[in-house]
Amino acid sequence: MGRTLQIRVSATTFDPAEVERRWPRLSALAFSPVAVKIPALPPESRGVLELVTHLADRLEIGMLPDEALRDLPEGIKKAAAAKARLEAELGEWNARAANALTDEIEDALDELEAQAKLFKEQPGRD
Repeated sequence: MGRTLQIRVSATTFDPAEVERRWPRLSALAFSPVAVKIPALPPESRGVLELVTHLADRLEIGMLPDEALRDLPEGIKKAAAAKARLEAELGEWNARAANALTDEIEDALDELEAQAKLFKEQPGRD
């Protein structure tokens, strides 16, 4: 690898708008304004990995609605752990393992979205 030109293995969300379409309730939980000053991400920066990061951060500081704090912690932690493993595999240039982890992350988010659909107060839209 050169000093100026470097090779990176990375994971990006091709269409950030798809994140909100696929997981509208989770997007509302992760990216909605909150009472504390959390910098808002522009819509084009709201990818899958950012969704997981924001959900995990809001879980950690207790800035999710009561139902989410009660029902989603394990799923959010599962997605966050898969994201951490994805980042480690990317750091090792192990694209095959990283690719498998993208499925694990998306599956965890699908499960969380299904749980969020059962909440009395619905974040996001149908």
